[in-house]
Amino acid sequence: MADSSFSAAPRPLIGRLGMCLKAAHLTGLLLLGIVLLPCVPLIGNRSWKLVRWWHGRMLRVLRVELEIDGELPAGPTLIVANHCSWLDIIVLGHAFNASFVSKAEIGGWPLVGAFARAAGTLFLSRGAGKTSETSARIRSVLDAGRSVLFFPEGTTTTDPMPRRFHARLFAAAIEGEYPVLPVALRYCDDTTPADMHHALAPWVNEAALWPHFRDLFRVHDMRAQVRLCAPIDPRGYDRRSLAEASYLAISHRQSMAAIKARRRAMPESRSAA
Repeated sequence: MADSSFSAAPRPLIGRLGMCLKAAHLTGLLLLGIVLLPCVPLIGNRSWKLVRWWHGRMLRVLRVELEIDGELPAGPTLIVANHCSWLDIIVLGHAFNASFVSKAEIGGWPLVGAFARAAGTLFLSRGAGKTSETSARIRSVLDAGRSVLFFPEGTTTTDPMPRRFHARLFAAAIEGEYPVLPVALRYCDDTTPADMHHALAPWVNEAALWPHFRDLFRVHDMRAQVRLCAPIDPRGYDRRSLAEASYLAISHRQSMAAIKARRRAMPESRSAA
């Protein structure tokens, strides 16, 4: 009988070597991002191409495959999506030429805040009387020809089905008559149940960033499914009804995608039986 210990032994070593190479690529990409940070303001209106390229490289290092289903907006649009993780920023930052709206405290995070500012993030001020100020800033970006993207749930969730949407930031689309594009986002691999995210994708309940990043970094393959809904003309809506229409569009898109996935899986399970 042949001794299999020699052939089996290298597998853990190969796995560790692969992780080391992945970590080296990530470190190099982060260092490159730091070097490029001062260049972003100098590039001007074309800086989004550099930001999009960097997000794409991050997805490759993290082994996240991007799947986009639907037509990308041709002009400035208010884009709204369900929120699962910090990974959403990288995925949607690569998919769209858009400025993000983020809570103000992220601007103070080491490195992350610097990257966010370089990408043109609008930091959301909290407190009474700040809604009109934030809406005006969103309008100014839209008027300049760039889309704006925010997460109207206001928090991350474990479920692809969204929670109730907050309505106040929809005012900018109504006032400027800019279309609203609802986007349904989901993370999965071949074993993920059709109505759930990949188990390691959600980052919720103020969990520590580093342990979550470490676990996600170890994933070999993951797909980010970006499903674009039909754009909504804001004319005739108020903030609350526009938020509700966006919420229903994303919920319907997620539900229909899950139903189709289950139907596709049925013949496979029958043939396996």
